[in-house]
Amino acid sequence: MKRSTFIQTSLGIVAAVALSFGATSVQANNTTHSLFGIDVSSYQGYVTWSSVKANGASWAFARAVEGTASVDSDFSGNMSRGKGAGMQMGAYDFCYPAEGCPSLQAAHFWSVAGGTISGSDGKSLMPMADCEEFTGIGCSEGSYTQWYLDWSADLKTHTSLTLRPVIYVSACNASYLNSNISSMGAWIADYNGESLYTGNPWTTCCGDCRWGSTSCNNNTWTYWQVSSSGSIGGVSGACDFDAYNGTLSELISWQGV
Repeated sequence: MKRSTFIQTSLGIVAAVALSFGATSVQANNTTHSLFGIDVSSYQGYVTWSSVKANGASWAFARAVEGTASVDSDFSGNMSRGKGAGMQMGAYDFCYPAEGCPSLQAAHFWSVAGGTISGSDGKSLMPMADCEEFTGIGCSEGSYTQWYLDWSADLKTHTSLTLRPVIYVSACNASYLNSNISSMGAWIADYNGESLYTGNPWTTCCGDCRWGSTSCNNNTWTYWQVSSSGSIGGVSGACDFDAYNGTLSELISWQGV
């Protein structure tokens, strides 16, 4: 994700995951508990999604908007070409709680991304709120947790689809949230060097887990951002590498719209 203020203590970007994943090695690893995906924004420029798919990624998220005004210039193309290549595609909103009410940001996000979140195309994933800004809370929510819960609730008012939004946050920044956030799926960033196929994100700041277990190496997560320096065919330069905590059929049945 875009990280204007993303801070995660005691973490390194591990060179071992910054490599090109060939289709053969990915197929071999798909027998384990996680499913490989990526997330992108306009920072990656034009993405050749057929190559991303051929190199082993099954799903991806693309940034749609930031705050109440910005629109990612590559969002529409990423969603249409990604789905056309056979990828499961999700949209995310880089949120700014200090900007004001979550209803305004949810409405802006839906105005841009809503048309790409379909209950009939078989390729749409649940939307995600990108939680990286901790510079204050606008409106009257009183806590970051309530702001994001209200964002989720406000988003649902724009559609008859049954949505189960997820929230992206680093393992350490989850300390800004409380356990009420557990009603949203957990997308955790932790660059801990573990294999995206067999590891998990709760090895750093594990006491900050708001989704259940507070012990390290627990399995209470939906997505995991493994690295911001991954390299894969179809993307020029680095992109984020991610894992889904399950199989492709589970992704489609649980996180699919």
